[in-house]
Amino acid sequence: MTPPPRIRSGRRTHKAAAVLATAAGVLLLAGPASAHVRVFSDGAEEGSPATLRFRVPSEKADVTTIRLEVALPKGVTPTAVPPAAGWTRKEIPSREGGPIHLIWTATAGHELEPDAHRYFDVRVGPLPKRPSIAFDVTQTYSDGSVVNWNERRTGNGEPDFPAPVLILDAGAAKAEQGQRKAAPRPTTTGTDAPVRTAATPRKEGSDTASWIPWTVAAAAVLGAGTVVAVRHRSAPGESGSTPR
Repeated sequence: MTPPPRIRSGRRTHKAAAVLATAAGVLLLAGPASAHVRVFSDGAEEGSPATLRFRVPSEKADVTTIRLEVALPKGVTPTAVPPAAGWTRKEIPSREGGPIHLIWTATAGHELEPDAHRYFDVRVGPLPKRPSIAFDVTQTYSDGSVVNWNERRTGNGEPDFPAPVLILDAGAAKAEQGQRKAAPRPTTTGTDAPVRTAATPRKEGSDTASWIPWTVAAAAVLGAGTVVAVRHRSAPGESGSTPR
């Protein structure tokens, strides 16, 4: 026997609500992971060589990223820098124990487009014995604006312009973070600050966080449409009248 309209409507409503709840949860988890400059290194350990991967998103809507500068702090020594297609590289040696600067500049036609991202790799010698290593990164856009990713985290929340941090000892790094005093706020120079687009899809790379939010959001919209349509169709039956 076919269930009465009220029962079918309730089942579909609950199913659509579940889709919406799932979408909201994934968006909350995926959003922060897709924004800001980040650094990754598989299996990085204190006292061992590593390959650092700097993930750089181009976050401004109407201009491109044309230059990237990474400061390697004392104790982090580059041993090789794999080529980045379409970008030239320059190394500025350390001065009086200061950081080593690596600078990548885009050649014509290879600028990092809005809503895209790419990786810049650096192979380094044995990492220093520290809980974590922060890197100051400077990103330059084609409109002349410059964003300094150099703010240290001092609490539970993430700063507006966080320095990318490589964690080597999670427990010790957390304790160190709690003791650190607030650092000076990083500066943004040029025309204006980059637009934050945490859930914007990226054109390069295969990061799961960059495409899942849009896929789930589309499912959520479809589910919401189903709820409205079912309620509209079943209204006459629920009120006791016969559809004409």
